[in-house]
Amino acid sequence: MEIHKEIPNLKNKSCVSIGKFDGVHLGHVTLLEELVLESELKDCESVVLTFDPNPEDFFSGKELLHLNTKGEIISQMEEIGVDRLVRAPFDEMLMNMSPEDFVKDIIAGKLKASVLVCGSDVSFGKGGKGNAELLEKLSSKYGFETEIIDKIEYKDEEISSSRIIKALEEGNIEDATEMLGYDYYHYGPVVKGEGLGHKFDIPTVNINPVKGRVIPARGVYFTVVETEDGEEFNAVTNVGIRPTVSDSGNVNIESHLLGCPGDRDFYNSRIKVYFLKYHREECIFDSKESLFNQIASDIIEAERFFGIKKV
Repeated sequence: MEIHKEIPNLKNKSCVSIGKFDGVHLGHVTLLEELVLESELKDCESVVLTFDPNPEDFFSGKELLHLNTKGEIISQMEEIGVDRLVRAPFDEMLMNMSPEDFVKDIIAGKLKASVLVCGSDVSFGKGGKGNAELLEKLSSKYGFETEIIDKIEYKDEEISSSRIIKALEEGNIEDATEMLGYDYYHYGPVVKGEGLGHKFDIPTVNINPVKGRVIPARGVYFTVVETEDGEEFNAVTNVGIRPTVSDSGNVNIESHLLGCPGDRDFYNSRIKVYFLKYHREECIFDSKESLFNQIASDIIEAERFFGIKKV
């Protein structure tokens, strides 16, 4: 996949999709797969036009939390089969362009769209006044077809990034998973903890949350941890500030790997933590002993969840 930091002047006709694409969920996948299919039928390149910074980030004046990092979004689009990703600078010029000029100069002009595939909630041009209805009116004037993809619904409501973020922040992992189409995860290099888990024979591996990515609600989860060489472990994971043992206030993702030898060394490696089920909220205990007694109980519940039978 070719990536552009400016809007290119393409030589040949293309199939284009425009949108925020601030994360990849079932709705985005449906749209992108339709884009790639149309490009194959029309024998032309598939082009995704999005903006950097994200318009929501631009108007808020800060970088908001998103479902995926830019690198992850690029990888997922490449996997789906998109030929070109255009990350147009969201600047004063683009922000003040009228909806019709946007279609004339960029969609039909620079990108030479033969087909425009977009969601029913698409917005573009000054003030976001351009919409799907206007696109359908302008398409015949500027010589391209428009295919409007209806929003995918889950439990009678439209799937959106903001709805998935809300589910994750409330610990509603099952609904988030259904809307994403995959298990939400965090990943990163293993960092040193305080070593208390080894003292109580419940060793853990720790990572810091990925910057800019939504962190699920603080609490204890049943998870799957994948090592960088593809090995997987069922696990109990705490997301939180560990109030019983630390006063740093920093959010940490700490996992006890079920069935993993306690002396296994994961330092200098990376892991990925997939969230499957929210188990309980993070609590303050009156002692470290009480905390680790509760963790031992959590492990028993996790083994039941994963169907692990003790010999």
